[in-house]
Amino acid sequence: MKNAFYFLLLALFTLTTPACQKALYEEDLVYVGAWSSDRYFIEIAANGFGFYQKRNNGLKDCRVKIKNSRIVFDWDGGRKSFRIDNPPSIELTTGRIYMTLNGRDFYQH
Repeated sequence: MKNAFYFLLLALFTLTTPACQKALYEEDLVYVGAWSSDRYFIEIAANGFGFYQKRNNGLKDCRVKIKNSRIVFDWDGGRKSFRIDNPPSIELTTGRIYMTLNGRDFYQH
């Protein structure tokens, strides 16, 4: 009976966990959070999921990968890739955290 319970838990965990999605690497955790620019809103979670929205468009639930100096948002039927020009850092005059993607400044919320 105990073995059947553990087998059932393992089966449920396996079926509900996305097989192809991986959590972010430790060095990429500086990108975690909600960010916005004048044109985009993005959110990145440590588990490799997030959100992407171009202003005045719908919010997309995405898989997020950070690799080769790029942040890639994949959703059913679409993909958006950002080149990382400058990783997150603190703006000395305002104390805000920002990063530059595709030449645009993104500020953390």
